[in-house]
Amino acid sequence: MNGMQFQDLVASSRTYRRFSDQRVGETVLSALVDAARLAPCGNNMQLLRFRVVGEKDECDAVFGHLRWAALYRDWDGPEPGERPHGYVVICLPSELADNPIRLIDVGIAAQTMALAACARGLGCCMIRSFDAGLAPELALPEGLVPALVLAVGGRGERVVLEGPDTEHGLSYWRDADGTHHVPKLALEDLLV
Repeated sequence: MNGMQFQDLVASSRTYRRFSDQRVGETVLSALVDAARLAPCGNNMQLLRFRVVGEKDECDAVFGHLRWAALYRDWDGPEPGERPHGYVVICLPSELADNPIRLIDVGIAAQTMALAACARGLGCCMIRSFDAGLAPELALPEGLVPALVLAVGGRGERVVLEGPDTEHGLSYWRDADGTHHVPKLALEDLLV
C-alpha cells in the first residue's frame, strides 16, 4: 500500500451510524481484534481486553445500553434493520479506566480496528456513551470495565466529507436525503 492508498483508506474510514443487512461474523470481529493487538500501546503493557459480540441476541442486548450521536438530539439511534451486526467492546482494568495513557491505548486500538474494518468494506462507530448496565450484560470478568464500544457492520448510509464553511460549522449533520455530512478543516488550517 502506498501513501495515497493509505490516505484514501483513512478518508473512507468514517463513522457510520446506520448499517446494512450485511452480517459480520465473529471471525471478522476477531480479525479486527487481531489487528489491534499488533498496534502500539503505552509501555507495551498490553492491558486492553476485548469482548467480541456477534450473535443477534447479544447484539440486541448491547444496543440497548448505547447512546448514539449526541448532535442528533431527536434521534435515538439506528432503527431495527439499520443496527450493527457486531460489536467489539474494548475493556480496561477498572482501576485504570480513567488513566490517560490507557485511554490513548483504547483510541489507538479502536482506530486500528476501524481502519481494518474499512479495508474489508465495513463501517464502524466508536461509542463511549453507554450505561452502567453494559458490563453486567456482557458478563465481563471481575475487575474489567468497558472503555469503548466499536459498532461494526455493513455501511448503511452515505457519508461525505466537506469543508466547515456551511451554516453547521464543524458539527456533523444529515440532509433531507439522509446523507451524513462531516465537516473537516483544511490542512493549512491545522498546521502551526
